[in-house]
Amino acid sequence: MSAMRSYDVAGLGEVAYQSRHGDEAQIAVVIPLYNYAGTVLEALDSVVRQDLPSLSVIVIDDASTDQGGAEARSFLEQNAARFTEARIVRHRHNQGLSMSRNSGIAWSSEPYLFMLDADNRLRPPALSRLLAALQCSGAAFAYSQLRWFGDEEGIGLADVWEPARLANDNYIDAMALIRRDALLMAGGYAGLADGHGWEDYDLWCRFAEFGLEGVFLPELLCDYRVHGASMLRTRTNIHYGALMAEMRLRHPGLFRARAKR
Repeated sequence: MSAMRSYDVAGLGEVAYQSRHGDEAQIAVVIPLYNYAGTVLEALDSVVRQDLPSLSVIVIDDASTDQGGAEARSFLEQNAARFTEARIVRHRHNQGLSMSRNSGIAWSSEPYLFMLDADNRLRPPALSRLLAALQCSGAAFAYSQLRWFGDEEGIGLADVWEPARLANDNYIDAMALIRRDALLMAGGYAGLADGHGWEDYDLWCRFAEFGLEGVFLPELLCDYRVHGASMLRTRTNIHYGALMAEMRLRHPGLFRARAKR
């Protein structure tokens, strides 16, 4: 992976917990965790409630300073039989969201990966619906409409895959089921210079540049928590101009095409 070639991503952390039961799973849910002790159990419970019989989960504890890692371990120990494989990897130092997701890629082997932030939730039967969409379409990733909850209630802004629209704004959340081979082709998640989010936006732009496609399910399959500490409110929205400038520099072809229209 080009974004992960310069050093050993797996070497950023070490296994803090691991269990294995049953046959191989097709999907691993990757949960980056940094100081979300208050919500990570909801995220994990939403994975347990999915209808796929075989499922793996990997929590990347990004050097949390609260009890989130310990709570995740207790939950996984109590629900070990639900998962083909359950693993917690703790980073030695805080690495940020991009590298936490990359660690999830490096520490898993399943052909499909779902990225679930520790403050969000899946709705049944999200994973089976997204997997069916990928297998039927041959797309690189599948995503759904979001339901906002928490400080705000509403419906998200996701829409059908149209690469040209990425030059206007990001309309696809990070909560998506992605083929491992597509992630490897794109080089995983990049650490953006501005450091205020949009790692997923950058990935979708790279997918578009590689000619990879996404498939949209117009169903409410994922819950996005809106709260005062969310990245959307604390970092992304207030740094919108700088983030868009970086996206134009990283993906000039996409943005040039928009300017010519």
